[in-house]
Amino acid sequence: MMNYISRLLSIFILSCSVSAQGAEFFVSPTEGNDRNNGSQTSPFKTIEQAAQAMTPGDTCWLRNGRYQCESVLKGIRGTADMPMIFKPFPGERAVMDGTRQLPSKWTPWKNNIYKMKLNEPVWQLFSGSSLIYVARWPNASFEDGSIWRMEQSMRFTDRTFKKGAYLGKTTDGVICDRNPESHDGDSGDEGAVRLNVRSDINQTTLAETGIDFTDAIAVLNIGHWLTWARPITKHKAGDDWFKYDAGGTRMSKYVAYYILGLPALDRPNEWWYDASTKTIYLRAAGDQNPNKLPISGKVRDFSLRLIDCSHLVFQGVEFFGSTFSMNECDHVVIEDGSLTYPSTHKFMLGDFSWFHETNSDMATDKNNRRKSGKNFMTHIVNEGDGPFGNVLRNCEIAFPNSPAINLDSPGSIIENCYIHDIEWDVNSGGGSGSVPGGKGAIIRRNTVHSGGNSEGIRPGTGSIVEYNRLWNMGNLQHDGSAINIGTGAQTGTTVRYNWVHDTNRQGIRFDSTTSRMGSGGSVHNNVIFNLDSGGSKFKGDHHLLFNNTFHDSFFALPNGYGNTPPHNQNTLACNTLADIMVAWNTKNPNEEINAQLENNITGEGVVSENLRDPANLDFRPKPGSEIIDAGFVLTNADKPTETITVEFPPTLGNAPDIGAYESGDSTYWIPGRKEAAASSPVPPDGATNVKKNADLMFLGAYKADKYIVNFMNTAKDHKGKVELSNANIVHPDALRAGQTYTWRVDAVLLDGSVVEGDLWNFTVEK
Repeated sequence: MMNYISRLLSIFILSCSVSAQGAEFFVSPTEGNDRNNGSQTSPFKTIEQAAQAMTPGDTCWLRNGRYQCESVLKGIRGTADMPMIFKPFPGERAVMDGTRQLPSKWTPWKNNIYKMKLNEPVWQLFSGSSLIYVARWPNASFEDGSIWRMEQSMRFTDRTFKKGAYLGKTTDGVICDRNPESHDGDSGDEGAVRLNVRSDINQTTLAETGIDFTDAIAVLNIGHWLTWARPITKHKAGDDWFKYDAGGTRMSKYVAYYILGLPALDRPNEWWYDASTKTIYLRAAGDQNPNKLPISGKVRDFSLRLIDCSHLVFQGVEFFGSTFSMNECDHVVIEDGSLTYPSTHKFMLGDFSWFHETNSDMATDKNNRRKSGKNFMTHIVNEGDGPFGNVLRNCEIAFPNSPAINLDSPGSIIENCYIHDIEWDVNSGGGSGSVPGGKGAIIRRNTVHSGGNSEGIRPGTGSIVEYNRLWNMGNLQHDGSAINIGTGAQTGTTVRYNWVHDTNRQGIRFDSTTSRMGSGGSVHNNVIFNLDSGGSKFKGDHHLLFNNTFHDSFFALPNGYGNTPPHNQNTLACNTLADIMVAWNTKNPNEEINAQLENNITGEGVVSENLRDPANLDFRPKPGSEIIDAGFVLTNADKPTETITVEFPPTLGNAPDIGAYESGDSTYWIPGRKEAAASSPVPPDGATNVKKNADLMFLGAYKADKYIVNFMNTAKDHKGKVELSNANIVHPDALRAGQTYTWRVDAVLLDGSVVEGDLWNFTVEK
């Protein structure tokens, strides 16, 4: 395994700043022609034509505009020292657009709804760059956050599970409606969720709608962590139940659902497409006349498909309403770009299959593939063991209505990406995750939040998951965890230096089936906080878990699960700082734990007692705390199995501290994506009740190594400027009780330019 990681590191040193010593080609979607010679004054029309003309070391300049076609590059190869580079011309934008403008031929229908016949189907709709919602009941939106709250965006059923028995009329093929309740299920079960039910939201029953939903589509979270969409086959207005096509589904303990369809089109900014009549229906935002609006629809899954390519760099390219795919590629880098609304389902076109991670035949026949109606998502996929060295770096993936990306490419990287608002119409099994990865993946320094799938980051065996920040995950399925390591993926996988917080699911989990358990994973130096009823649970055996902090959350080491052998008999858990440590959950706090436990400090309030200011994200030990130098000194001999290859972090005293941070460290690691400017201030912007001895800390800017920290108070009687190099901690003079302070961090980039930061404020406790 160590040799494998070493090979990865050598592969990933792939320079994307190779000087353009080769030829230059130009592509313009508006002025180009593929019969041209590809020069600046005579550009090509398509990227495909440019790629065919290029040789290693060449650069393709993408001129301003929207590229409304599917570019397929097959067998295009640069070299390690001379990659082919594709990027926008300086000062211009290259947008790979998967939509087409709809004609202004809308006619009034009823209730401010307009309709129009289409020659070509669409499966996502936009007004300008803004999403128009698919008609649904209950209504929900991103604007008020309700789309991520199961108790607001979904309905529940009379099905319950008590003492091993299913109760209620709801069963396979039949849904009987009920209002949401404050806790869905037995609190001792992993699938149970705590709900914040409000008396003024989502209290209209199915019967009370007075709507006949026959032939609409039910989105059914009926398999715990499995969700299917199926047609409603029988319903009538006033009934509190309906039948659906249950083929290919199975119902488990917990059931929640909502309905998509024309009968649910009842508010502005909603739409529906009837495939049987080829008619689109739209109630525009503000009840405007859509003939006066720029309405466009999604007509393709992919704008860029790479097949059997190597040593290519796509830099600064934007995708809108479509995405890219890589099949059997190696050493391809996509960086500094964005994917906005890259993927969604085709329920309206009659396809209810889960998302396909790959193009089934890698064929270049665009029309036939479109007619297949499959639900596709962004993917980087290779067969074989690799490593393949593909990289997604410094990109934003925004509003993918599917798992964000499938990185099933051994030895590939996702790093410094901002991934958010992921799969609000869940159409996948929880086992896919919001960010699934393959063998030997490195998922590093990403900010990931707001997901519907029950699992967040889910890598393959031998992976590294580090410096990520995740919150608000797993919202629309039962069970799950923000970082979930599956049974077969635990061997050789390391999870370290992550923050997981403010989510209604587990934080970090090693999972297990009822018949097979995993082994040989390591988890260290993570902070898990504000998980409400959730904790972090590590099933399996032969794990190494050390220097983790669990605040307002529990740390669980199960003794068994299902029909598997005893769990954690050979696991070592040490140097843990946790408010609660249990074998399974807080219902049985006194159950003895199998694992070897060394130098852990647990108990109600111990985190707040020993850390400087966890409420304001300072998780370092307090000066003089009992956790300083109180840890168990680990050596290689302590590793429960040879598949654990983790190297132990350096310590600053005679022994490591307990918890995720070392007292006296010159830097404070903050996970998440590095932005163009300094970000993630500690104390947080707007914080109150900040400690009088607070330090000022921040997450450095992308590609910066020096910082200028400006500090003042609102009365302007306390000013200072500190310059830092490869550091992120400032020790201000004594702070005054009740005083509000303002500070700013300017980043000095490697080229000497300065990026001015935002102004941040905090108030000191009285």
